[in-house]
Amino acid sequence: MVYKKTIENWSNPDNKASYPWSTEDGQGRYVTITLTGSECLEEGKNYMAYVIGYQSGTYGGYEPFKGVEVGDYYNQTETVTVPNGGYAEEVFAGAEIFLVENGVILSKLSAEAEAQHGLMVARRQVAGTFGYFTRVPVQVNGSSVAKLRLVATKRNQTIIFGGFRSVDDAFDFHKDNVINGMNPRMDYDCALAGSAVNNAFSVYEVDLCKWFPGNTENVQLPLDMNGDGYLDSADTNWRTDEEAYPKGTISLPRGTVFGDSFWVSVVMTQRDVEEGIPTFQMQMLDAEGRVIKYWDIILRNYETAGEDRTLVSLPDGENGRTVITELDNIDTETCFSIVRNRLYTMGEKRQSQNYGEDEPIDLSSAGVLVLDARHEWQIMNSIIFN
Repeated sequence: MVYKKTIENWSNPDNKASYPWSTEDGQGRYVTITLTGSECLEEGKNYMAYVIGYQSGTYGGYEPFKGVEVGDYYNQTETVTVPNGGYAEEVFAGAEIFLVENGVILSKLSAEAEAQHGLMVARRQVAGTFGYFTRVPVQVNGSSVAKLRLVATKRNQTIIFGGFRSVDDAFDFHKDNVINGMNPRMDYDCALAGSAVNNAFSVYEVDLCKWFPGNTENVQLPLDMNGDGYLDSADTNWRTDEEAYPKGTISLPRGTVFGDSFWVSVVMTQRDVEEGIPTFQMQMLDAEGRVIKYWDIILRNYETAGEDRTLVSLPDGENGRTVITELDNIDTETCFSIVRNRLYTMGEKRQSQNYGEDEPIDLSSAGVLVLDARHEWQIMNSIIFN
């Protein structure tokens, strides 16, 4: 290791640790690092640089490159693991090869591209998903609806910070469709519809009584204030569930409900496809937790959404080398792998909080629920080297 630096309070606008940028392609934050004196890099060598962005205290108090200092030999692969009973949180990482010419640090987008000012980009290492709904039926087939729940059939516990580079171009660190999760969990906490045993994991739950409160007969159920059979904008008792979304963290129009979560990437196998196992299932639950209605979630454009997928693995553990495997796209409408740095959405909820752009899904008439997948959602963080 020839250089190591920690930038604290990255997202704090008061201390100017980093600066915001925004273009039509996205937005994020950046910082410029200038090497001086003994920090300067020698010419005629290639340097592999890594960056990890994380919230202090997450992933069990994870500290990147712990115990490795300048001058030490670095021979491990960075990973983080979701603690037992915990959940995946936002984390970024990236890598780049730097060159030094005439005292200037340079990088290249590809082997054929012209060298440019040294730039390293950190991208999300988890996937994200949200559901945005309105006009939720109060009853389904005579049973009262208490909750909405998204479940997944696979859940990984560990994230590998690797697989950044193309297998065909040593300078291309913009690899898409990467599955970098490992250590599958088997401690299922819920069931798919029709199953007598737990065989799925809860991704998020929407507790409707916290969005439409006031039911004095059964506090576990929402109150349909106007009695029309639907939970929507006509119900004046609507409010944001501030246990899930504290005041100021989200802005929603009256009558809508929202759930979201980060998720470690997972691979669905040929056997999963043959057995018809869905990646996600949306469920309506009664007050006792029974599934009274469900949808196996359909991925829009599934034929291309998983194209050129790459699986990252560590067969020899953290002190071994990552193994990169190119996978055929075997995705179906309902059985598809989850890749890092992609947002899987039901309904349109824009970061601008402009209600005119929001499009929640009407659950009173939804025959199918379709998931959209977006690359590079919202934020990228960049470091420029001098």
